[in-house]
Amino acid sequence: MPKAKPLGGLPAATLVLIPLALMHCDKDKSENNGPAGPTGSGSLSVSIAASPTSGRAPLDVAFTSDVSGGKGSYVYSWSFGDGSASSEANPHVRFSSGGVYNVTLRVVSADEATVSAPVSVRVDGDVRLTCVIDPEEASAPATVNFRASAAGGNGQLGYLWRFGDGASSADPAPQHVYSSPGNYLATLTVTSGAASATCADTIHVFGTLVATCKATLEGGLKVKFNVAPSYCFSEHGCSYSWSFGDGETADVERPLHAYAAPGPYTAVATVTTGRTKASCSITVSP
Repeated sequence: MPKAKPLGGLPAATLVLIPLALMHCDKDKSENNGPAGPTGSGSLSVSIAASPTSGRAPLDVAFTSDVSGGKGSYVYSWSFGDGSASSEANPHVRFSSGGVYNVTLRVVSADEATVSAPVSVRVDGDVRLTCVIDPEEASAPATVNFRASAAGGNGQLGYLWRFGDGASSADPAPQHVYSSPGNYLATLTVTSGAASATCADTIHVFGTLVATCKATLEGGLKVKFNVAPSYCFSEHGCSYSWSFGDGETADVERPLHAYAAPGPYTAVATVTTGRTKASCSITVSP
């Protein structure tokens, strides 16, 4: 059998390989631009502290704030209770007058706002005090009214009256009864924080007022009268009133009275000193 002849001069068993072109496409990488703005870390919260929180005026106080959360920068608005303010995060303030000041801080962050719980600063100023005692002179049993007008300090005032007879009161305007005659030194002490003030006065309590009537015939139908009280209050003195028994009166201590006809007549004298009165009488036959 005849052998096949090669075609075109190529061996019959020759394999011709044609390479294929492979195409490779890279996947696009996404860009990392970061956050668009400040990110929140929870609800906005604020707390404040002060040092010191009490002392005598003028008092310098350092305030600090602790703020968290929110979505942006913080805007501070302090209110110190005395009409002053600050926009600092940690301000220093001088309180010149006594009082109790409630301090707060309002913080704004973007569209959020919050206010801190208040911190109280107690500043002690001088206590200004006046006292009124009425009456300062009276007869036993004597009811005496006490009244105080106090200001300053830190705004919180404590009262202590001592009446001089062993009794006392914490009432700003007490009433006290002195049952026995004597001279009593009444004192009031008003305390506010570290400051205090005191006023004092002596109360004179007398015994029973006694009036003694006397009369002297001056000749004819004339009589000289006299009334002697056991005491007169120094502040008010004594006032006098006579009724001569014939319808006539007088308001002097030693009146001279002329009767129109012979007696007898009973003359009555009344002595008044302060709120105390006493009377006496005497019969005359001019």
